[in-house]
Amino acid sequence: MSLTTLAEARRCAADAAALLRGPAAQAPMHECLGAMLAEDVHAPQPIPHATTSAMDGWAVRGAGPWLLIPEAPEPRTGRTALSCRSAPALRVGEAVAVVTGSPIPRGTTSVLRSEHGSLRPDAGAPGRELLHARSDTVDLEPGRHLRPAGSEAAAGDLLLRAGATVTPAVAAMAAVAGHDTLRIHPRPRVRLICTGEEVITSGLPGPGQVRDAFEISVPAAVEAMGGATEGVERVGDAVEALISSLQEGLASRADLLLTTGGTARSEADALLPALRSLGAELLVDGVDMRPGHPTVLARVGGSLVLGLPGNPLAGHAALAGIGQVILDVLAGADPRDAVGMTKTIAVEPLPGARRGQRLLPVERRSAGVAPVGHDSPHMMRGFAVAAAFALVPPEGVAAGETVEVLPLAWHAGGTRSTGGPRGRRSSSWDG
Repeated sequence: MSLTTLAEARRCAADAAALLRGPAAQAPMHECLGAMLAEDVHAPQPIPHATTSAMDGWAVRGAGPWLLIPEAPEPRTGRTALSCRSAPALRVGEAVAVVTGSPIPRGTTSVLRSEHGSLRPDAGAPGRELLHARSDTVDLEPGRHLRPAGSEAAAGDLLLRAGATVTPAVAAMAAVAGHDTLRIHPRPRVRLICTGEEVITSGLPGPGQVRDAFEISVPAAVEAMGGATEGVERVGDAVEALISSLQEGLASRADLLLTTGGTARSEADALLPALRSLGAELLVDGVDMRPGHPTVLARVGGSLVLGLPGNPLAGHAALAGIGQVILDVLAGADPRDAVGMTKTIAVEPLPGARRGQRLLPVERRSAGVAPVGHDSPHMMRGFAVAAAFALVPPEGVAAGETVEVLPLAWHAGGTRSTGGPRGRRSSSWDG
């Protein structure tokens, strides 16, 4: 059987995902977190929209002492509205109380902090007070403690570019600008189907048993990679049970169905027979990479099915190598950028596999990457501390040579896009 190269499989996955990607949608802010912006975000008005105080204290005009202008009470509560009023213009020698963030009156020279001023009765006007400044204060310098209107952004300024992931900070920026909704590419909906009669999910495995490595890790990885896991199901090895689970996933209109195990061609492997029964279009039937060569990619109706090999490291290699591409494109990335590779330097020799491209777990060092060990297909120990997979040809990579890597989305420096050209997924590995 001729295996597809990893590069070819990634291009195929990107093209297939692009065909199935849904339209962008306007969504309320709380539903946008983790999604990719589908259009630029601009400031609808200046930020701040009015000149405001940066301190609690008094807005003053000219040199002191200043006659304190009393606040008008709110009609309903009787309380003075320091931060919500529309203040009249100050005249020279006048002051008015302000709080942090409150609009300041026209004509204000600066804001005198509350700890730098004191109020005393005005001997010449009973019932009125004079504000005096501390002699050593610098608060009277023109513009001191003022936040000018438009100092963060002018009306119409570009705040966020299309392609940026909506992080908590991005959502906060959009909210400060006055946006209630954003136009996004919704996060891809993912369902996970774990197979294997011998797999247990708790306790110590006995003879003929293995502990599950996917039910917790894959949904968490999908979230870090930009998807939204909407269901996890465990089935045995029977083809009929897998068909039923796949049909349920298709009925839920999941964008991507992930399966674990059963991807090879033995009589015990259920995925290929199940896909044939569903009339699936087989896009990739094996990838020339180690570990992970029995990876399967198929299209069924409006969903993609990615079959991850059952060995833990092999399954995660397939998820990083092909699953990330699918999720990126479904989430709005340009297919050409989604298949792009990050390059770095090997600081130690990286051994290749006997055949095919090796996905080798590596750690990140100041000058590049180095292998972490414990990297057989069934092992998780090395992967647990890895920052990326290095893509190593059969002949290996010598120390000092350039190597392509697949940064892991949940590792520092391997996170998703901050809005590069055409939505390119970028990270601090780039260089």
